[in-house]
Amino acid sequence: MKILDNGVMIGSIRLSDLQIARISWLLPAITVPIAMIVHLALGNGRTFPIFISESDYPGPERWIFTIGLCAAGLIQMLFAYRMWTTMKHKGRRKLMHLTLICGLFTGGNLVVMSFADMYDHLTLHVLTASNVFQGGMLWALLAHFSLPNANKKGRTVRQWSMLISLVSYVVMTQSIIRAVKDLEKYGLEQDTIFTLNSIQSAIDVAAIAEYGLFIGLVVALYSFEFDFRESSDASK
Repeated sequence: MKILDNGVMIGSIRLSDLQIARISWLLPAITVPIAMIVHLALGNGRTFPIFISESDYPGPERWIFTIGLCAAGLIQMLFAYRMWTTMKHKGRRKLMHLTLICGLFTGGNLVVMSFADMYDHLTLHVLTASNVFQGGMLWALLAHFSLPNANKKGRTVRQWSMLISLVSYVVMTQSIIRAVKDLEKYGLEQDTIFTLNSIQSAIDVAAIAEYGLFIGLVVALYSFEFDFRESSDASK
């Protein structure tokens, strides 16, 4: 990979910073719905709603989930680096450094999570998924405050997306805590599907909240496209 002034060269493919910013939100936005639709269409869904990670199930949906989110994690790490490279002279330097670290951490966890499915690697999956959600929210917050002169429309979109993410995260967390309490009654079985079925009443709320959290984080990524588009237009 070769670093350019306004993008990168990967082999013979040139990606501008604007294209990297766009791919960073488009890739997860496409991957997750397709994996879930395939999962449900093939009759592999237990019920609905389900957690997003339940679509990482043996079959074509697993390939979609793993390849798509692995690529998304790598792109998000690249995006975090390019944001740091291009915006550090415009933003608050110390916050920009923290934003870079947080972005690399979140993207790295997304890569690991894409391979650690909840059926075979539940503990690792829960850990990395938590890091992705929490790290993603922290990254968006740090990036938001590290750019005092960010595009106004992008800032407005980001503020709403962060609010949606925070509310969804609180609701999801409280529902999961309720589910953990239910497990004391049902017991944690080796069969993940049996366990999920046992706590479906809590998942009914937690899964919907997870969708809101996912959408909020994707929109937060999208909001930075305004800043890169502005920089791209200014360089022409």
